[in-house]
Amino acid sequence: MSDRVRRYQEATQALDIDALGRLRHPEFVCTYPQSGEVFRGHENWAAAHEDYTSHFGGEHLVEMKVKGGRRRTEVITAPSPLPFGSTPIVQVSDTGRLVTLEGTGRWPDGKTYHWVQILEYKDGLVWRETDYFAESFEAPDWRAPYTERAASGEG
Repeated sequence: MSDRVRRYQEATQALDIDALGRLRHPEFVCTYPQSGEVFRGHENWAAAHEDYTSHFGGEHLVEMKVKGGRRRTEVITAPSPLPFGSTPIVQVSDTGRLVTLEGTGRWPDGKTYHWVQILEYKDGLVWRETDYFAESFEAPDWRAPYTERAASGEG
């Protein structure tokens, strides 16, 4: 994982608003397509996210195993007020301007969500961020003859 992506993920997990502000482009926009929300500007994103701890009961420990770049695995541990209390396995694809991260997170209610974060860079800063969250579900039996079970952390 590149240094710029690592810094962004560490700041995100720690909800380091000041660091994120330095890593984001002045025209930053974050979109949550599933809820239809668009945060235009770092200040709006920050205002919405600074209140996470009052909604989710304090900080959670997050360990992130990262696969990407040269296929090395790294572990990043940071206290996080974000609602991910599990060990996300993250796939990273970094083409220079576009970065895609995939992982899992456990919300305070115990449900596991898969997430995808797409970052677009402009002038070396995060210009556009798009985040998707999807709850896990059981595969239907009728598809079993056509599929195989994904290894832990795959897919």
